[in-house]
Amino acid sequence: MTAQLDDRLFEALKGEMVPKFLATQDESGVPNVVPIITIQPYDRETLIFGNFLMDKTEKNLQQSKDVSVTFITENLFGATIHGRFQGFQKVGEYADMISSGAFIRYNAYTGIRNAGSIKISDISEVFQLSKLDVLFGNLASKLRRGPGRRQTRNQAVMHPLVMKKFGLIPAVKVIAFRDDRGFPSAVPVMSVQPAAPDVLVFQKKPMGPYLKDLRENARVAACVITMEPVAFQVKGTYRDLSPKQGAIVLDQAFHASPPFVGKEIIPKKMTIVDLS
Repeated sequence: MTAQLDDRLFEALKGEMVPKFLATQDESGVPNVVPIITIQPYDRETLIFGNFLMDKTEKNLQQSKDVSVTFITENLFGATIHGRFQGFQKVGEYADMISSGAFIRYNAYTGIRNAGSIKISDISEVFQLSKLDVLFGNLASKLRRGPGRRQTRNQAVMHPLVMKKFGLIPAVKVIAFRDDRGFPSAVPVMSVQPAAPDVLVFQKKPMGPYLKDLRENARVAACVITMEPVAFQVKGTYRDLSPKQGAIVLDQAFHASPPFVGKEIIPKKMTIVDLS
């Protein structure tokens, strides 16, 4: 089964500065989500992207072909697209299209290794957020950290810089999890905020319908990219705090932007985390 991009989705995905994210999973179903700005439509049923410093993603694609792509424009419009990875090509039309883009032509690090393609299988309902949705969601996450939940841990997973970036309101934040069909599903959740060095909290509204398959104790990945652009990815376990609020208890943090893509950020020692 395939689905087709309509005109609005097609044009949005062509935008070279539109934040786009690719979610993959390993053989155990653990999700991974990173910004892949080179994602673009080849035609109405196919997405292509450049393989640029994406070792973990490439390894996951060898283990599972099911993927998802999500994006959100400057006007807060977007969707989640599920598909099957078709493979990489070093030469050919896909590689030529990606290499001709401004991101690769003027990149200070290197060119692409090859170009990947994704055959679209289905597309979510599009979403259209407002600036008030983003503002109030972030404020709610900052003010409501869940019912008196106390946790003792040995390490602070997020470096203060990572916490700062996840705390920004002008930033794009995405959560990825394995949905009920077995796909790694990526969803923009702009209300994500740090509640502690090992905890992120977020409001389910207005993205609740897109998070319906997110279950208690599921493995989750979250990614943030800022205007600099600087990106980080964290991983952990989902906790359902209330009908309106969720949390991710973290155990790993990684760089997700050049030149340190995929490098784990070694956590620091800590003592008590108090979410009461």
